[in-house]
Amino acid sequence: MRLGAALVVAAVLWVAGGALAQGLPTLAVAPFWDLSADGVQVDAERMNRDLSRLLVQTARFHVVSPERVGAAMRSLGFLPPQLFHPARARELSQAVGADWLVVGRWTHLDRLDGGDGDPDLPRPRGGGVVAVLDVWVWARGGTRPKYEATFNSFRPAVGGPLGLREAAEEVLRKVAAALSRL
Repeated sequence: MRLGAALVVAAVLWVAGGALAQGLPTLAVAPFWDLSADGVQVDAERMNRDLSRLLVQTARFHVVSPERVGAAMRSLGFLPPQLFHPARARELSQAVGADWLVVGRWTHLDRLDGGDGDPDLPRPRGGGVVAVLDVWVWARGGTRPKYEATFNSFRPAVGGPLGLREAAEEVLRKVAAALSRL
């Protein structure tokens, strides 16, 4: 029994050592800033956890746990909107030991009813949902984002929290794919 446990520990250390030897960047994903109308229905601010999970699956990064990032933000007194400022992003990156800090803001995570609203958003008959996330990646010590992009998804005629969640998850998959190519 002890030999089995020792082998498991040795395997974990070997895998972790191999990853470190490969020089994978350490990445942290901060809680998102929710500017959307309906994001509260799907806890949009905490979708950073879902993105962190997707980034772990790419095996391209060491990903700092969302709990550790949240704890560091609380201890520094930072809110998600403040992380779009380079000094705040740098301070949080250093606090969690990240090479890259991903920050995001949901500009739209909204149900569309075909009525008035943002003229740039699609307005099909029957409504639907739209998800739009701005993402910035700060490199440790950087004064400008290393990467900036906007990702979106639209689901026609699907409303409510389920449709919002599906659209947001599609956006997060797009973000993870893009970041894995950096």
